[in-house]
Amino acid sequence: MHIAPLAFTVALGASLAAASSCSEISGNYYCNPVTAVAYENVGFSGSYDEVTSMDDCTCSTAPTSFSGSLAPMNEDISLHFRGPMQIKQVAVYSASSQSATAKIKKRDGHHVHDKRTERNKRDLHLHDQQHAVHHEKRALDIVTEIVTVYETVYENADGSATSTALPSSPESAVYSSASETQAMASTIAVVENHADQSTPTYQTQWDHTSDTQSQWWTDVSSASPTTTFVVSTTTSSSTSSAESSTSSTSSSATSTPSSSTSSWSRFAYYNSAQGVSNGLTFLNNLGGTNGSGTWSSCWGSSLSYCNTDGVTGASDAQILGDVSLPSNAEVILFTDTPCTDSSCGYYREGIPAFEGFTGDTKLFLLEFSMPSDTSSGASYNIDMPAIWFLNGKIPRTQQYGSCSCWNSGCGEFDAFEVLSTGSQYLTTTLHTWQGTDNTYGGGGTSDYFTRPTDSTMKAAVLFDGSSESIYLLELDSSTDFGDSISADLIAQWLSASATVISIPS
Repeated sequence: MHIAPLAFTVALGASLAAASSCSEISGNYYCNPVTAVAYENVGFSGSYDEVTSMDDCTCSTAPTSFSGSLAPMNEDISLHFRGPMQIKQVAVYSASSQSATAKIKKRDGHHVHDKRTERNKRDLHLHDQQHAVHHEKRALDIVTEIVTVYETVYENADGSATSTALPSSPESAVYSSASETQAMASTIAVVENHADQSTPTYQTQWDHTSDTQSQWWTDVSSASPTTTFVVSTTTSSSTSSAESSTSSTSSSATSTPSSSTSSWSRFAYYNSAQGVSNGLTFLNNLGGTNGSGTWSSCWGSSLSYCNTDGVTGASDAQILGDVSLPSNAEVILFTDTPCTDSSCGYYREGIPAFEGFTGDTKLFLLEFSMPSDTSSGASYNIDMPAIWFLNGKIPRTQQYGSCSCWNSGCGEFDAFEVLSTGSQYLTTTLHTWQGTDNTYGGGGTSDYFTRPTDSTMKAAVLFDGSSESIYLLELDSSTDFGDSISADLIAQWLSASATVISIPS
């Protein structure tokens, strides 16, 4: 890796940390603990390369179009857990009617603490490379060059630009203070050259006003359209920019008054302590080892039934026991509905193939803990638990390899993920091509949930097509995963302050 100039690199890192109250750990920035994150404007129209055959060690594909709210995450998706973890409860709900989603509204404000680009996050947390598809964790030949590009944009109080000029010295662009009537935004461009990739340029802008701070991560590569990952932070008092970044809060979700008693109905449930499961199938990637799935020298191990211990395969469907998954052990949840050619598309021959969770509106309630684990003997992803969703076509073909639709953007959503060994921070990222039409679309935040090491955490992951949003919510420990959840209760959950990520169109 080549970085130049070194002096400027150090100064830039220091200014990021100072301005945002963020900490850099193992190449990733972490800013503020939160209990809620909302992704807005999720979904676009496009296409990806769907696998159509895996015969004779040849991976054949064909373009498949998608569109609609949350697309492509509105297709059937699988739910993945990686240890160290104890999965205590999983409940999946569908809206009983349109009125059940009527109270879900987009949030009015934005809460910005994101000091890391999506490109930065993807390339800097290459998880010891076993996960060749999940997060594109291949070892890339990365050459990084930091160049200083300065541009001063003067804005009126309403945010409209009045003029643009190149300053005579770098210092004037970075450190000049704003007047009462004008705000100065400093632009610092970072050029990253990646093997076999076009050269994108990322820029970050700070708007130093007395009562508003805004920050953007923007891809201004000539090969990609402009991409805004996170926008707009407001504060209620006239503080310095460094102070405002730590005190800002978002407007809560608004709800529409309604007399409806509509609810969300549970259609799948797992409880480890009770040893009960309905509507779910537990799988892993150990095909060909214990009576289910398949293995080949071309494609490796396929999906297989997961045994009760969570670490071996099984010959038929089992209920996961009340166990603690060690580091890097992965359990995958699908529905209990077997695939047909029309419902799942192509899938690898000889595997236990089941439909994922379909539709643009679905609710997952999870209870889990992520205890520390430094002695399991894992070679990869040591003490790095994660919970994420994939387009179901990925694991049904080749999750860890190149023969799937992942590389062409069929979708992944990381809900709660540890990025480095032993970290206590759970991050979230949406991996799609939205906003860039390449692998660096989607978005994420450097705010984080606190990892539950000593007790369980209850959380909700709500995919809501009606508002084009995905919500992550830490719930009260008393939350009941009952047969139904009222729309009023969900509206109450969404009333909490949250980090809001606006995905570019």
